[in-house]
Amino acid sequence: MSYKISVVIPVYNVENYVSQCLDSIVNQTLGIENIEVIIVNDQTQDNSMDIINEYASRYPSFKIITNDVNKGLGESRNAGLENVTTDYVTFLDSDDFISLNTLEDSLSKINESGADLLIYNIKTYTGNEFIEEESVHNQNFTENLLVDDINNYPNLFFSTSACNKVYHRSLFPLIRFSKGLYEDNVVTCNVLLSAKNIYLSKDSDYFYRKNPESITKKISKDNIFYLCNVISDLFELKNKNVDLLGLNFINDVLFWTYYYDWPMDDEISFIERLQSSVKIIEEKNIDAFIQLFPQKIVYREDILSLSKFDSKTFLAKFKYFNRMNKVNSTASLYIDLGNGFNEKNKISLEYMPKENNKLTFDLSDFSKIRALRFDPLEGDFIKSKINNLNISDANCDNSIDDDYQLFSNLDPNYILNCEMGDELTIDFDLIFLNKQDIANLLINKNNIINESNQKPKKGRFNFLK
Repeated sequence: MSYKISVVIPVYNVENYVSQCLDSIVNQTLGIENIEVIIVNDQTQDNSMDIINEYASRYPSFKIITNDVNKGLGESRNAGLENVTTDYVTFLDSDDFISLNTLEDSLSKINESGADLLIYNIKTYTGNEFIEEESVHNQNFTENLLVDDINNYPNLFFSTSACNKVYHRSLFPLIRFSKGLYEDNVVTCNVLLSAKNIYLSKDSDYFYRKNPESITKKISKDNIFYLCNVISDLFELKNKNVDLLGLNFINDVLFWTYYYDWPMDDEISFIERLQSSVKIIEEKNIDAFIQLFPQKIVYREDILSLSKFDSKTFLAKFKYFNRMNKVNSTASLYIDLGNGFNEKNKISLEYMPKENNKLTFDLSDFSKIRALRFDPLEGDFIKSKINNLNISDANCDNSIDDDYQLFSNLDPNYILNCEMGDELTIDFDLIFLNKQDIANLLINKNNIINESNQKPKKGRFNFLK
């Protein structure tokens, strides 16, 4: 039988999701009789293949390949591609699914435009609703567009998923995925650079399942080492726009190193591996990246300094002795329901502290609220002010009537004086105190204490102070 397009689906331990994936294929408007479905059994340990065999018994276009050992996602895709008999292929992960018009719409646009690569939208699926997360790798299209020079669209190099794309046979020789994690980044960049015409489609969707058990959500040493390999390979492509993608991954490695509490030997090995993977980064490259993605936090000074210090000095300077927060922190809203403020009745939100911040807390689960206490940050000396609400008290070192409240304690908090509805948005400014600010605060505090202590008094061990 002659098929119009092939879909390669690697399978490993997805018994809870694979039916939704396959339903999105067999119900395509193109017709399942026109679709070659290549299932690659990567030695799945659950009942996934029992489910798949049911589909295969009903649909002759299903073809099942079984790896002799577990090979991982990349090599399983390679095995599937070797069995493709059509002129077009797309990849679908077995816990994801696509909109029912995807294959018909894509082939129609390809035939009309002569494109050898088509990219369509990615949306994130949470299990209950569809959401589009803000991400440099999730850039969806609002209009249909034929691109004949990708270098005029540098943001496309950040569309690194092997899925959400339809490839012409002329590109098949470039599609060879590596072992391990992040297997699709270099392949995708090679394909993007080699495609003669790329069609960007707004009219169909790939639904990526946001699965907290996914291996890409569990950051380990392997994540960092594999991503460093990708960074090195990207720089070998010698394209200024691909270099920006490498810069993004350098930033990711630094974030993981800063955010997690690793053993020191591991942190040293991360920085050493990163330093060996990175080519020279110029300031203009970082400027270009920030211009593309102005909302992303970029460790500018850190990246520019990677080659200037040995790994231990770099960690000391940029992880341990740089006071500016580089990772998500927590703000908490404590709710007094009549028993005072306690850990049971509080809402905590993670956020990346900036000079101005807006956080919205959902209070719909609380009734008869007596008072609210807002802790903007824990673990740093700060000055802060709330812009949109009145405050009745704060544990600051100066007056609550000053423009900013100064906090030389590591648990700054405000008592709010505001109306309470189902939600509360707090607009607040926050600045980290530098060493001189802290020194001045402590000197002033000591002067006040000394002036008030006219007589010596006993300390905790009965020694005279």
